[in-house]
Amino acid sequence: MSVSRKGLLPRVLGAVLLALVPVVATAFSPWAAATGLLVLGMLPTLTAAGSGPKAMAASAGVSGVTAFLAVLAASAGPWVPVLGVALVVVLSLATGALAVRGLHPVGAATISLAAYVLVDPSSVVAFLDTRIPSLTAAGLVALVILLGCAWALAVVAVMLRGVRLPANREAATLPYGVLLAALCGGFTLICVLWFAGTNAWWAVLTVAVILQPTYGQTRTKMYGRILGTVLGGTTAALVVLVLPATVAVLLGVVASLASVLLLMADADYWKYSTAVTVSVILLTFDSTTAIAGDLQRVTVTIVAAVVTAAAVGIATRLLPDRLLEQREPAPETP
Repeated sequence: MSVSRKGLLPRVLGAVLLALVPVVATAFSPWAAATGLLVLGMLPTLTAAGSGPKAMAASAGVSGVTAFLAVLAASAGPWVPVLGVALVVVLSLATGALAVRGLHPVGAATISLAAYVLVDPSSVVAFLDTRIPSLTAAGLVALVILLGCAWALAVVAVMLRGVRLPANREAATLPYGVLLAALCGGFTLICVLWFAGTNAWWAVLTVAVILQPTYGQTRTKMYGRILGTVLGGTTAALVVLVLPATVAVLLGVVASLASVLLLMADADYWKYSTAVTVSVILLTFDSTTAIAGDLQRVTVTIVAAVVTAAAVGIATRLLPDRLLEQREPAPETP
């Protein structure tokens, strides 16, 4: 169904506002510790909104399963590195397969969810009774995410019925899935071995969102990510230092809304990255830890971006031409 751009904006804005109601309710509830988990858990489903209800439903199911497996892997003792890296590698290879249909941003968001749970599981289950069995905790975490995704799916299906946004179907010129698996898997291993319980999982998130099927896209994302992180981190720090905590949390939710709108509008990536950074800082840190959190995010982002750029540069120079030649994307499903 054809929808004019002028008439579409209010519908998109209303849909995103309603879709984020669970996030707002959680942020101001006794279970505020689950806000970050809920945002990351719903992000793949919201990212798939432009592709229709079927894609959203599939993304919701994968998010629930991913969270369930990640919680179990994070509680597996000495097996955490093996199981965690295996999960991230499988998700990365699947994301590479989705690129031909322009759905790789959904996969990237799912990888980020897995990394968050694996590297900092204490934050994920902070709203639960830590004495419950890991299987029960995994089920509850998955249920929370599935409920949030179901709400988002219902809202978008009703308010954006018939709307389809164009997917990025540019032919791949990089061995995208392999690079994604190697980099995300490698950073996940480093994080769970030496930086467990910290925000080091941002390195995996950075790789997942800036690495793209082509060199040009990757370069654009990398510059936008660094610029947006610096701008967003500075803005969030000023907000936390000047405004009351309640207002800061509210602005964090507004930034989440803005990030989804910018993503769906295909805005310049630095704008999206700025909004996401503001949201993460304001919903994760308080006035006593915001500055340190900002510095961590900027440092981790730059390190991960530099490593990604180096890996892409090596791939474009050393891999055989037959692996770098353009491949036609799959035809769009009517």
